[in-house]
Amino acid sequence: MIYYICGKLIFKSPARVVVDNNGIGYSLNVSIETSQSIGEEGSEVKLFSFLQTKDDEVQLYGFASIEEKEGFKLLITVPNIGPKMALRILSGMNINQLYNAIIAEDTAFFTGIPGIGKKTGERIIVELKHRVEKLDIPQEKQFVDNREVFASAVEALTVLGYKRKEAVSSVSKIMKENVGISSIEEIIKEALKRNN
Repeated sequence: MIYYICGKLIFKSPARVVVDNNGIGYSLNVSIETSQSIGEEGSEVKLFSFLQTKDDEVQLYGFASIEEKEGFKLLITVPNIGPKMALRILSGMNINQLYNAIIAEDTAFFTGIPGIGKKTGERIIVELKHRVEKLDIPQEKQFVDNREVFASAVEALTVLGYKRKEAVSSVSKIMKENVGISSIEEIIKEALKRNN
C-alpha cells in the first residue's frame, strides 16, 4: 500500500495531478479542494494516497491532508458511492463542512452537489452519521447556515457561463475567505471580479 507520495508536481488540473518521484510519474485523481491547496507545477508536493484496483483497472487517488483521505474512505463505504462521486462530494468544501452536514442531517447540502439526488444524500447521512458523531469535529455553522446561498450562487454562475466545477470551487473559496459575505449578489460580484 502506498501511504503517500512526495515529489515534483509535473502536471496539475482541477481533477488530476502528476507527481514525479525519482523519475516515476504518478498520476493521481484529486478533489478540487486538494488541487487548490497544493502548489503550482514545478513545486514539491506531498499527497496522501489511496490505491483502488477494480477488475483490470488501477486508480490512484491523492489528498492534501490525511483528514480528507479518511473522509474519502468513509464516503466510499456508502452503497453506490464510488471514488469519482466521493471526489465530487469533497470538491469545493473542506472535510469539517462535510461532517457537519452529515451530523445536522442536512440533505439539502448534498443535493446542491452535481449528481447527488435526495435519496443519495439521505443514504450518506444514514450510513455515516453514527460514525461521524464519534469524531472530534469543529463546528462550522456559517457554511451550513448559508447552504441555500451557496447553491443559488453556484446556479447563477453556471447560468453566466461557468462550468459547474468552477462555480462550486469559486463560491466555496469566496465564502470561506470572506465570512462577512452572505448575499448571492456579493458572491457573484466577487467571483466575476476574480475571473477578470
